[in-house]
Amino acid sequence: MKPVLACLLALFTATVPADVLTGTWNMRWFPSGRAEHRASPRVEAATIQDAADLVRDELAKRRRPDDHVVLFFQELRDALVCSNFVERIGDRTLSIASVSAFREFDRRLGWQQSGIVTDMPVVEASFSYWRRTRKILPPRGFAYALLDGGADGLIACYCVHLKSNYGATRPEIREANRLKRELAMEQFRALTKKIQAQDGRRVTRVILAGDFNTDPFGGAFKGERTIDLLTEAGFVNCFAGMPLAARGTHPGNTRYPDSTLDFIFHRDFAAQTGCELSPAVPLSDHRMVWLRLKRQR
Repeated sequence: MKPVLACLLALFTATVPADVLTGTWNMRWFPSGRAEHRASPRVEAATIQDAADLVRDELAKRRRPDDHVVLFFQELRDALVCSNFVERIGDRTLSIASVSAFREFDRRLGWQQSGIVTDMPVVEASFSYWRRTRKILPPRGFAYALLDGGADGLIACYCVHLKSNYGATRPEIREANRLKRELAMEQFRALTKKIQAQDGRRVTRVILAGDFNTDPFGGAFKGERTIDLLTEAGFVNCFAGMPLAARGTHPGNTRYPDSTLDFIFHRDFAAQTGCELSPAVPLSDHRMVWLRLKRQR
């Protein structure tokens, strides 16, 4: 190839907007699999390797040569675990953009952190707690990464793990949990109304992904507005219009059907395709969600 043509091709490739392949997975107290419990180093190393193998294989099925990749993970023990996990995936194009370091009320580092992994240049990265509102404090917060999407501009990415109803046997506790989820999304909506890079550049697209611990399709959460708050703000629900068989992110059992607790929401992308679930595996009680986001309008 002549040098001039080679330069033109390189310039064209660098400026043509690419699709963004996204994935989100709640990994269940990763890597021990148990709350506030460390398994043996051998067991944890095997769990990290198994999880990395799954992500690598699932990514290989879907990734195209010109794709960007953004992956969202929840229930990571800490940044070191996330680093070991990404290293085991073995893809040198991927790196950690952001990992939270949420602390408990007694200031101990929590064991349910959120992380964002990508192959895109990171402009900014941080994590933030939710604020107390009307005397209610939602747990944790969000991991944040502002990514450079090239010709299509900046992409703001948020990874969340909202309050669950686990152990909520009384109606008043379930109601308090609902309010914590809704208040978190009210804060998120307000945040995205004014978001821009610190250097003043405009954010052109937004992705919000994670474990929302609410199922807008299920009767148990009837009347909850956590998901409505997002769709009313212009965010697209990746599972809108899909049957339960295609959106059961939390596998059921003989007593309960599958439910949809994990989502990828997006705003200002042209379209979405390829919304799929990874197979259920013993590593986690959640399936990984995959979604391809088409370039900006």
